Amino acid sequence: MTGRRHVCALALAVATMMAPQPSFAAADALPEVRVQPIDYLVGGWELYRSRFVTDEGRVVDDDNGAISHSEGQGYGMLLAVAAGDRPSFEKLWNWTSQELFIRKDGLAAWRWDPGAEPRVTDMNDASDGDLLIAWALLRAAEAWNVPEWRGSATRIADAVAELAVKPAGSRSVLMPAVSGFSAGEQPDGPVVNLSYWVFPAIEDLSAVSPTLAKANLSQSGRDLAASARFGEQGLPSDWISLAKGTPAPARSFPAMFGWNAVRVPLYLAWSGPAERDLLASYRESWGTAGPKIVDLDTGLVIDPLPAAGYGAIADLVACALDGRPAGDATRNFEPTTYYPSTLHLLSLLALAERYPRCL
Repeated sequence: MTGRRHVCALALAVATMMAPQPSFAAADALPEVRVQPIDYLVGGWELYRSRFVTDEGRVVDDDNGAISHSEGQGYGMLLAVAAGDRPSFEKLWNWTSQELFIRKDGLAAWRWDPGAEPRVTDMNDASDGDLLIAWALLRAAEAWNVPEWRGSATRIADAVAELAVKPAGSRSVLMPAVSGFSAGEQPDGPVVNLSYWVFPAIEDLSAVSPTLAKANLSQSGRDLAASARFGEQGLPSDWISLAKGTPAPARSFPAMFGWNAVRVPLYLAWSGPAERDLLASYRESWGTAGPKIVDLDTGLVIDPLPAAGYGAIADLVACALDGRPAGDATRNFEPTTYYPSTLHLLSLLALAERYPRCL
């Protein structure tokens, strides 16, 4: 394990030397350049793949009973592209298309359990998983010049826009799934999840899906990020009710900044340095301790989230706000469990693409 950690660190160091090294006083001066992320991700992906990806191409969520889900498959595919690992990407996509794309509407069933029969235990989709898979396919199509994958990405994005985007007041919002969260299905519906707005994915996919572009989800998500700030911490809850026009924590779910919402600053920072105003409240809440799960009613900390993967999000936010370099624990990836390990590599990828100087 130790030797492989040094492989990752060496790849990061090499990439840092190869990447442009502009001087800047604050994140506003960071250039809008996208460096090749393979040098940053190859070592970490190798560790991640050996721990969480089966030979068949299934991403195993060991935080959740070794199930697989559309979100995890999308993350795995995205990281495989970033690391330049086409064989693994193809295994991941083949497994995903065969096992999860069994709905009739072009979206993926979200939950697959190796201990159940049938394996798919929930046929509902998850819109973030759909977007992540489509985004990975689009990136793979561009990386390896495979028009078929671009077509698949467009079809999935179109299906998300047609089936999982609904009006809420004067705006269109991204529903967490095709069913289960609307006004007639939740006591204070519609209920949304801000962490399902994968902002960089929405922006890239809008270029190939006019239907998705028309929904203008990037703006509605940013508006929600600005207004859904609850409790003394000023943080979003995982699940948000839009029933009264003004966002509020959804009644059917715990009112907490939890394991879902911790992804919101990751996606905002990945979208670009322009999101500084939306990111400031997260750093103010976290202080030097980094992300934590918070009960928004009481302000009490439920879980301090000590894993390095959560700290990597804090480093990404600090870089986006003031250009602070990422710490050693972020740059030297070592896997823990599925979820923080995934967030760790995604944060490194976001740093590589948007803020290479911070590495």
